[in-house]
Amino acid sequence: MIEELKKLVSIESVARPGEGGLPYGAGPAAALEYVLQLCASFGFRTKNADGLYGYAEIGSGEELIGILCHLDVVPAGEGWDYPPFAGTLAGDRLYGRGVIDDKGPAIASIFAMKELLASGQPLSKRIRIIFGQTEENGEWTDMESYKQQEELPSYGFTPDGDFPAIYGEKGIMLVTVSMDKTASGFSAIKGGSAPNMVPDSCAASVDSQGFETKGKSSHGSAPWTGDNAITKMMERLCNDGFDVPFGRMYMDKIGRRFHGEKMHCSFEDEESGKLSMNAGMIKEQDDQVILYLDIRYPVTYQWEEIMAVIEEEFSPYGVETRLIHRQDPVYMDKDGPVMGRLLEAYRSVTGDLSEPLVIGGGTYARSMDNIIAFGPNIPGHPNTEHEKNEYILIDDLKTIEEVYKRALEALAYEQIL
Repeated sequence: MIEELKKLVSIESVARPGEGGLPYGAGPAAALEYVLQLCASFGFRTKNADGLYGYAEIGSGEELIGILCHLDVVPAGEGWDYPPFAGTLAGDRLYGRGVIDDKGPAIASIFAMKELLASGQPLSKRIRIIFGQTEENGEWTDMESYKQQEELPSYGFTPDGDFPAIYGEKGIMLVTVSMDKTASGFSAIKGGSAPNMVPDSCAASVDSQGFETKGKSSHGSAPWTGDNAITKMMERLCNDGFDVPFGRMYMDKIGRRFHGEKMHCSFEDEESGKLSMNAGMIKEQDDQVILYLDIRYPVTYQWEEIMAVIEEEFSPYGVETRLIHRQDPVYMDKDGPVMGRLLEAYRSVTGDLSEPLVIGGGTYARSMDNIIAFGPNIPGHPNTEHEKNEYILIDDLKTIEEVYKRALEALAYEQIL
């Protein structure tokens, strides 16, 4: 399992739609072909839908259990101590982009299915692992293509969240704030590599002077766990007295706040907690300076009310705000039958009796009914997704595989719905 994960991690599968005439670029296409070949070698039935998505299946019967994984990864960023696309085993850890999000869980799921098939016990249900390739950029055209062309699972899970399980996911909004470059105060600026990451670097030019700031990357749904290099750039320029209207606007409305406090949209609810806001990327395009805001909002709120506040707050600055895409919140029954089987599997392996969670992250659980985000992050263990030096503990990988095996046994051999 470790060797196969190392091989998969060595494929730089950042989604770049259209690259090389492929739906999501050469890297995701190579990753998809690799896992399908691996699954076929284990005796799974496989399909590659012209690079749009792929799946591998075992068992027989009318009922279909789904495992929704993604093979694309966020860009590596800077400052790694190990090559991000090598799969380096060092001590009790395996390093590489995607080992925890989501290639490690995908490989663990494949091996769980392999063990189930090798047991020889007949399966009266089918188990299908579905491989997406554009989860990280938020487009999810892979899942849309799948839903248009294929049978939908009756229930299942996506191994792309937290244990013990996830019963709610906050809503997601990607909003841009654009100002004419001539009015911004910047001759040039570039920071961050993806909106859903805390940016670890930013470079800018003002009054013929160049500036660079460094930060620490982390997942955009928890911006307080990183150190935002864009914020550091705006703060530095404003504190040093440079005439940068965009920077002043940034410090007025965002600054070193994570919940929209300066924008008067720090909404929260009992079910899912506070709104979060991450300034994930800034760049120049078409004579504009464009800032990308990744917003995760509470499950009882509507995106329209949040967008209205954002537009009102930025209107005095002469900028354009746009909603680029959104995903509605997910909120399901935490006492439902599928959730119950998954919790039993997790607890039987770990002994942890923690309750299900609501998270700020967005998973493929949003894409289909009766899909629950289930692992791989274990409570109390470091979570390094979207960070430099992303790693997974070897013991955790083995635990994850065993949990998924027991979960599939319960779903496959018991009456669920």
